[in-house]
Amino acid sequence: MRYTFFWFRRSALSFAAALTAGTPFDGLTAFAVCSAAFAAVFMFYTNISNIRIRKKYGLTRKEYYYILDQLQEAKSKLSRLQHLFLKVRSLSSLKQMIELNSLVKRIYSVVKKEPKRFYEIEPFFYSHLDSVVELAEKSALLSSKKVKGPDLKKSLLETKETLDDLSKTLESDLRQVLARDIEHLTIELDVAKHHVRRQELPVDSIKEGAKKDEQSFSSTTSTRVGRRKR
Repeated sequence: MRYTFFWFRRSALSFAAALTAGTPFDGLTAFAVCSAAFAAVFMFYTNISNIRIRKKYGLTRKEYYYILDQLQEAKSKLSRLQHLFLKVRSLSSLKQMIELNSLVKRIYSVVKKEPKRFYEIEPFFYSHLDSVVELAEKSALLSSKKVKGPDLKKSLLETKETLDDLSKTLESDLRQVLARDIEHLTIELDVAKHHVRRQELPVDSIKEGAKKDEQSFSSTTSTRVGRRKR
């Protein structure tokens, strides 16, 4: 949708520029000038926009707006999931809904902040989130029934168990999309620990190390002087 709007806006601006450029001319000359102006403005606007998007996110404009559309759909599904809080009738179901909402919201926030990560967890947007929302709504509907027969209870139990499995799937998606951040954080922590250990070295150890370096330097110097005398 957003990409379609961008395409329309780009075409409209190019068309306006073409009309302005072709106004002073008549006949085939006006047509040629309009066509050239339209193509020039269209290509210039496209190239400038694509360069800006690629620099910011490492994506083409088409990819960027496609991901924005996917995020918009995910946001509406998250909203549907949040509305189920008022429909659950048991503490266990409420706890399950809170966990599912938290996982979905965190994944959504990560991809919204850095759209390129969309490609790292495409199954979340294409299937996992849909399954979670549909089953959560089914679970809320079944739990709202006043009369629960054996078949209804069995169906409700199976739905909750499937949601538990999907919750694990969402956890896996979250770990996958955060894998690079965790790796970078681990490296930063290792560097910080090494720096702290160096600062916490006893003064005596530092002096001893300095003496060893001085003795080594003196020994090397004496050897060089002896060789020169020979």
